[in-house]
Amino acid sequence: MSPPAQSVLGIRRQIRKPSASLVDPGPTSQWTSSRASQPLRVFSEFEIEQHQECAYDHLEAFDGDSDTAAILGRLCGSKIPEPLVSTGNKMYMRFISDASVQRKGFQATHSTECGGRLKAEACQKNLYSHSQFGDNNYPGHTDCEWLLTTEQGYGIELSFITFEVEEEADCGYDYIELYNGYDANSHRLGRFCGSGPREGVYSPGDAMLIRFHSDDTISKKGFHIRYTSSKFQENLHTRK
Repeated sequence: MSPPAQSVLGIRRQIRKPSASLVDPGPTSQWTSSRASQPLRVFSEFEIEQHQECAYDHLEAFDGDSDTAAILGRLCGSKIPEPLVSTGNKMYMRFISDASVQRKGFQATHSTECGGRLKAEACQKNLYSHSQFGDNNYPGHTDCEWLLTTEQGYGIELSFITFEVEEEADCGYDYIELYNGYDANSHRLGRFCGSGPREGVYSPGDAMLIRFHSDDTISKKGFHIRYTSSKFQENLHTRK
């Protein structure tokens, strides 16, 4: 049996605040968030009509400002989903319900706090130190972690577009740390601080952890990183 026709007309909202709460207000609702860092959605409640392919009532999230962007997920059922993180600075969400079975709905918190889980792919994606990168220096007293993952058999490559972090001989104040793995127990690729051009970093594994720490004194512009995935042999060839 094919699912009933569903309209995509309804409430559409633009979110620009650093944080906000989202609740499904009607049969069809749409939200777009746009910030300087990756928008994050954390669900506190979730109960939408269950279907194996989420063909009836469902919530969709897209990695951009419209439904033409890559889809981050189509969600339904009663299990609270994992947090949704966009790879850029925009996320588009759409909730659709039909005229039959109804459930409680969902509530999600929108924020642009640093950190999250990101997927590295063949196309380059951007990562920023903080939500107001380019407008203000990064905030003090910050601890953020980004976990980049990719498919097995691929590695992850970072290139620094901008890097300006408080300088200290041992990078003991503000710094970023890179690990070749899923957590800080993995092999550390380096700790970095200071300003100016910086060489790219390659992790041959399928995960790389990025940690950013700032103390409560001097702050700088921050960093802009581009990341991509590539096979190890491809990476060796491009570096010759």
